[in-house]
Amino acid sequence: MGNGFRGSNGQPAAPPYTHGPYTFSEHITFQGGAEGAGFLQKDSQVWYVDRNKSPSVSGTGLSPEEAFLTLTEAIAAAGNFDVIYVSFGYYQEAATVTITQHGLRIFGTAHGGVLTTNGFSSATSGDHILKINAESVEIAGVAFFALTNAKDAIIIGEGYAASDVWIHDCSFSAGTAENEFGEYGIKLNDDTNNVVGTLIENCYFFYLSTAAIVVDATRTTIRNNLIWTNAIGIDLQGEAGARPCSAVLNNTIIGRAGGTGIKIAATEPTDGTIVVADNSVANCAVNITPSKGDAGLINNGTYRDGDDFGQVDPTG
Repeated sequence: MGNGFRGSNGQPAAPPYTHGPYTFSEHITFQGGAEGAGFLQKDSQVWYVDRNKSPSVSGTGLSPEEAFLTLTEAIAAAGNFDVIYVSFGYYQEAATVTITQHGLRIFGTAHGGVLTTNGFSSATSGDHILKINAESVEIAGVAFFALTNAKDAIIIGEGYAASDVWIHDCSFSAGTAENEFGEYGIKLNDDTNNVVGTLIENCYFFYLSTAAIVVDATRTTIRNNLIWTNAIGIDLQGEAGARPCSAVLNNTIIGRAGGTGIKIAATEPTDGTIVVADNSVANCAVNITPSKGDAGLINNGTYRDGDDFGQVDPTG
């Protein structure tokens, strides 16, 4: 079986293979690269971005040595189902970066549990950072910063179909002062009822000027996020028939100087189309504002108005 394949006794593995579990200590090279290993869809490409490369000259983007200097270049080069790897660094894009490639995946080196200066901002106060107008896009390990309270870090939809977007292990912040960031961290903008199946999980939000997450969409799941706010943590809007079958689960929201933890619009299409469960909300002026009484709210522990401990739903 080769010198690298060994059993739990440290000896080279041989039939009848009774000394598992087995380990392989040598390097493996797939002739077909990442595609041959099954990590990429057939005919997909991996692109690299590294603003700190030396020399500081943008290359073909096809290897770490030939990396692009900006995400804008990588997006322009990428096709459907490609992968973009972004190295450590602070990236200031010249304008809003728009994703139209279905199945595109962007992976960075940040994570959703820390305030970091390793990530993306817009170069001018007139731009959102990232706009997603595609299906099955994944973004992970990326930090976002903005220069104005009037723009968003990520906007999904806005007149275009954008189903099955997955955003996880990202951070949305700027500096250490509240209300220093953009208007929304993530905005699901379903003007045409085509934003469906978004999943936002394991992210960190720090003092957005209007809301960390605003949802005007269908079948959205928001779970396991940490949100600091003095505005709105999660804003579940009910415009244009939105919010059917949305779920807000296991999030922690901490208020400062007022604000609302989870805001639920009173225009819910029908009972049984939303669940807000197992969230912890503390110290907001209003922790959770439910529509239709407590329908869909389950076991949310709150500090009521920052004073007395209680449950927002009487049966929780």
